Amino acid sequence: MKTLRKSLFLAFVLVCSSAVFAVNTKATLKKANVYFNGAELIHSASASLTSGENEISIEGLSPQIDRNSLKIKVNNGVMVTASEFSVNYLEPTKDNPSVKLLRDSLQLYQADLTKVTTSIKINKDLLTLLRKGVEHNLSLVEKGATVAEINTNMDLYKTKATALEALAVADNKKKEQLDQQIVRLNSQLQQEIGKGGKNTGVLKLTLAAPAATAATFSISYFTTSASWTPYYDINIASTDKPINILGKAKVRQTTGLDWNQVKLTLATAKPTFNKEASYFSTWFLDYVQPMQRYAMTAAPMESYKLENQALDEVVTVAYGTSKKSKISNSPLYVLDGEIISEEYAQSLDPNYIKSKNVLKGAQAEAQYGSEGKNGVVIITTKSMEDFITQTETALNVEYKMDMPFTIPGNGKEQTVDLKSYQTEANFNYYCAPKLDAETYLLAEIADWANLNLLSGKANITYDGSYVGETNINANSTEDKLKLTLGTDKRVSVIREKIKDFSSVKTLGSTTKAVLTYKLTIKNNQTKAIHAVLKDQYPISTKKDIVVELLKETTPACYNDKETGLLTWELDLQPGESQSFTLSYSVQYPKGSRLNLE
Repeated sequence: MKTLRKSLFLAFVLVCSSAVFAVNTKATLKKANVYFNGAELIHSASASLTSGENEISIEGLSPQIDRNSLKIKVNNGVMVTASEFSVNYLEPTKDNPSVKLLRDSLQLYQADLTKVTTSIKINKDLLTLLRKGVEHNLSLVEKGATVAEINTNMDLYKTKATALEALAVADNKKKEQLDQQIVRLNSQLQQEIGKGGKNTGVLKLTLAAPAATAATFSISYFTTSASWTPYYDINIASTDKPINILGKAKVRQTTGLDWNQVKLTLATAKPTFNKEASYFSTWFLDYVQPMQRYAMTAAPMESYKLENQALDEVVTVAYGTSKKSKISNSPLYVLDGEIISEEYAQSLDPNYIKSKNVLKGAQAEAQYGSEGKNGVVIITTKSMEDFITQTETALNVEYKMDMPFTIPGNGKEQTVDLKSYQTEANFNYYCAPKLDAETYLLAEIADWANLNLLSGKANITYDGSYVGETNINANSTEDKLKLTLGTDKRVSVIREKIKDFSSVKTLGSTTKAVLTYKLTIKNNQTKAIHAVLKDQYPISTKKDIVVELLKETTPACYNDKETGLLTWELDLQPGESQSFTLSYSVQYPKGSRLNLE
């Protein structure tokens, strides 16, 4: 009997020693590396393991991950022998009324988008067929087609093509509106889904531990449910002062997690998935049909003034107004220009202090009066920029934040200040009256490449007023970065055709047209300005069409003969006006139709 009991006990010990030790733990998000599209999330977790095989379940991960990017690291010699990622639905997900309404609306908009896209394709195909038909008919000229027949075909093409182009413009506008609505609804849908917080990523691991240990886990993965966008606040006090540029970032995420107090890094790199370098294939040359081009008129920028906007922070220090109730031998404490108590000064987190200077004796009393007789401790705190480290590699720019950030998972954009820049700029007034009668104030930055700017939108404040939004194109190859600050009605430009010096004459089989325009610019401001005017004359691509820029074009200007672009640069005193003449002739075969203006 004793022998049987001993055997059963030994068997029980063997079973217990070989059993898998199961542990549940929760991961904590420590770091987020956010890209323009996507993010790498890094979690940490810990668990006590026994010697041998262990099973552990780690919760608190995003349910929206790229499983191929999942990486797991464990310390103390622990090996991961198997892993499995899954999504834990804490309870059956049922669409609330808001989610259902948004999804139904999304389906309707997507159906309308499909219809509009189909209409655009059909109109494009019809325009191609119409063009081919007219070209075929015109090719019959050599076979005896009359001028009347040719004109009929041209009129037919003009009528039908104009109608199709009008439909295309309307469809494209509707498509743009539908795209915007779909983006908005998708954003709202993600926010509503994220409010439930019902899903969580779970990582199940099988581990082999060489000994009993307290193991630490590092878990990283890539998710597409996060992004950041650069943008800028540009403040121009006046045209005789440097431009202040504050770089910012809009960060959003719908990963199913709230990022609480995480180390944040914003990167410009784009993770590469299923991409390979491009290689050339044979380039087969063929004819293409020219498309009619329309001059796009720049929409005038609306300007308005922000009410109650604090343009400059004014700190007023009232000496002799300290609330100390009794005489103290303690020094005076000044934080960022404002007097504070000694208790508050002592409680400041050293990580937020940028510098601390001490003034004594006469120097302290000279600046702070009798309040500074015991000395003055001047404390300057760090700005957001002091917590950011910018690093560059061949393929990437990173902004590492040295302070923790909280980014909620509701998809709403969170603004993060990045770097500030100050640079000189040249200001001039620009007008191309053939395209747009408005005169724009432009700021040109010569050394903009040294600022390491990223492409993005920029809000512009000029002379204390918000004037509008512009775009910064960091991929531009121009030597100067040009910023449009808005229109100025005080600089007027008029372009008018001079009929006495414009004519169309036919001699034999040739027609010659002469067109003359007068450009007048006037400075109605109380200060001198630098202005740039641009106009153009046509460039011929046919041997039987001859264009000549006439000598009457005055005064001297820069003529780009390859593009036909004329540029006048001038300085105007207050109240001064100047006029310029543009004249050109076009000689072409009689009966031809040209876009001469």
